[in-house]
Amino acid sequence: MIELIRQGGILMYPLGLCSVLTVAIFLERLWRFLLADRDPALVIAEARRALAEGGNPRPRWEDRPAPAVRAAGAALSRAGERRSVVEDHVRSTLSREALRLGANLGIVGTIGNIAPFIGLLGTVTGIIRAFRAISVVGTAGPAVVSAGISEALVTTAAGLSVGIVAVVAYNLFVVWQARLMRRAEIVATEVLSLVAPEA
Repeated sequence: MIELIRQGGILMYPLGLCSVLTVAIFLERLWRFLLADRDPALVIAEARRALAEGGNPRPRWEDRPAPAVRAAGAALSRAGERRSVVEDHVRSTLSREALRLGANLGIVGTIGNIAPFIGLLGTVTGIIRAFRAISVVGTAGPAVVSAGISEALVTTAAGLSVGIVAVVAYNLFVVWQARLMRRAEIVATEVLSLVAPEA
């Protein structure tokens, strides 16, 4: 691995940083998204139970980091108030949850966009190095150009690899986030109709 980094030249260091960031954010977001995934039917049933018990209705797992649960908790916390007040509170909660789920995804998306270009820059610098070696030596033997070509190929492969992984991770989480928020909206609509039915 160290030898591969040496062959790729100085641009392998930013690519290495990009790969570490991508893996770290992927694992952190994966954990968060798994915790945030809740079945809407179970959340709605829990909200009905909380309302049926009377008093200050609160779902048992209101503090769970799931948008659907927090949307239900937001609606239940305003039970008995005007529908417009409850709707505003739920809408604000959903917006906060969307921001929370999307944290750091922009970094992964940016890495997915720039990593191939860093690899391309490595290709260009490697070719420049090869031609410089030719101009100094005056002949174009394999030994003269091999270092520059090796740098170009290694950096290009690394840039493409990091970029592909980052783009796949980004798209996975964007789709997953949309699904979680849609589930939260379904829960919010159902619970809203329970705590503040339309006149």
